[in-house]
Amino acid sequence: MINFPATRVLCYALLALAGCHTHVAPQMRPAPAVPQLPVTPRTAIEPDVSAVPTDPAPPLTRPAEYRRLTAAECRRYAAAAAPFADDLDRHPENESPAHAKLMKKAAKTAEASRVVRGYAADELRNRAAGDALGEFFKLAEAEGQFDLLTEAGAELRAQLADAEKAERAGLKDRADTPAIRRKLLDIEAQQAKLEGGIGALNAGLRARLNLAANDPLSLWPADSLRVNPDDVDVAQALATGSHYRPDLNALRALANGVADELTDAVLTGINPLLAKLKSDNPLALLFLPFTKEPARQQASQRAAGALAARERQAEAEIRAAAATLRGYRAAVAARTLDVRAVEAKVAELEKRKAAGVNVTADLAAAKLDLVKAKGDLLTSVIEWHTTEVKLRQAMGLLVRE
Repeated sequence: MINFPATRVLCYALLALAGCHTHVAPQMRPAPAVPQLPVTPRTAIEPDVSAVPTDPAPPLTRPAEYRRLTAAECRRYAAAAAPFADDLDRHPENESPAHAKLMKKAAKTAEASRVVRGYAADELRNRAAGDALGEFFKLAEAEGQFDLLTEAGAELRAQLADAEKAERAGLKDRADTPAIRRKLLDIEAQQAKLEGGIGALNAGLRARLNLAANDPLSLWPADSLRVNPDDVDVAQALATGSHYRPDLNALRALANGVADELTDAVLTGINPLLAKLKSDNPLALLFLPFTKEPARQQASQRAAGALAARERQAEAEIRAAAATLRGYRAAVAARTLDVRAVEAKVAELEKRKAAGVNVTADLAAAKLDLVKAKGDLLTSVIEWHTTEVKLRQAMGLLVRE
């Protein structure tokens, strides 16, 4: 007969000799008290700029040398550097067995993995190329707007010099130097913001294109920025997108019943609740061989449902991009007419000035209007190009070009 109290005492003694300690349950900590903030009256919110230097600074300038980058190179480098795309292409499950004829099931699974993961890799590349091209055209707009602001700043500095000269001559009523200085400071502030944005776009593009991050030369977006005058053939665009879009082709392969495990993995990426919930009942494993085929059919049905939804989404994206593209092209046409009209006005005023007519104020205002009109035109052209990139991405072409 075992003496339980004696045995328990012996165990405690052995634990004490071994240097062990019994587990003590942690004490429940009280909930932290809710902080009580002090009451304060409403006060004026004013920025403290006392530490910001306000001494006149020389005009901002951009570098003279750059790394030339075309839109085609941007697309190609971004697709090649797309994160995880190469990993999907080199996935271990893509490898066929050494004896494919003897291991037909394993060979079929490897082929399915190669197809589905290949389309998934192309989808990553297509998306990466679209994001990089979006930044490419933003950089083109920022550099172009910087130059236009520089042109406007030069015109304002000339006006400021004339106004200060008029003041010294006692013609203060003809010179509004404070207004000119405010305009000049506003241009300098816009250029400073553009310079910061250009630096951020350079850093982002270098990362997306796998370029050297420590290169001192900035990127120069070399592109003609040509706007295509033709409307998009929506029917043809839809057919092309249905044929080339990698995400649609991956779901089509899964809907054909290539592999239910791959289907679950892809559907989990869309929404975890779309995937099949695996049972934790050990008895279910006994019937697994008899439920394999129904499970594969169910996986195919779920993939087909996801494919139908994604096809509707793809059609909507293509139609929206085509319609937006048409609207932006109309905006480009209107901005172009505006630039031509202001150019004609500037040319007319310059002729009158050469003929001895005093049109200095009107000519200066017209030149600033021309700079603004060119900036608006550039913005519309960039909007057209970024939308055109979205259309090509929605059609799955960025990874195929």
